[in-house]
Amino acid sequence: MQKRKLIIAPLLLSLLTLFSCNKEDDIETIFVGRTWYMNGATINGLKLNSDIKNFYTEAGDAAYYITFSQTTFRGALSHDVTFSGTWQADGKRQTITLNFTQSPSADSTFDKDLYHILSDITSYESGADFLTLKKDNSNLIRLADSRTKVYN
Repeated sequence: MQKRKLIIAPLLLSLLTLFSCNKEDDIETIFVGRTWYMNGATINGLKLNSDIKNFYTEAGDAAYYITFSQTTFRGALSHDVTFSGTWQADGKRQTITLNFTQSPSADSTFDKDLYHILSDITSYESGADFLTLKKDNSNLIRLADSRTKVYN
């Protein structure tokens, strides 16, 4: 009986290892061909969700979004302050890097703060309809697949 347990235990552990979940994100599904709309930000630990919503009403669809293609991105902050560049992500580590080829010429402090977060992001968190780009836990930008969704 004891021998049987010694044989079954390693066999079960081997099966668990073979069928364990793959923890790697599908980068194509999260980023490629998607437009993400900024719906919140935390800058130096302070949540600034309403600041983005106020600009939506002033600038309409031309504000606060980022679109990803296979290797490039483009987007806008407030009032047609645009940016673009190349990006890389690692689905296993949930890391992302944006390399700007066109930096926004932002006038407002808020836009400058958002740009500094974007230019220094190191990681992301995602779901089917949300994306968070993080510099660190005190500096991040929350995005959704629609302007009307709110995540706090």
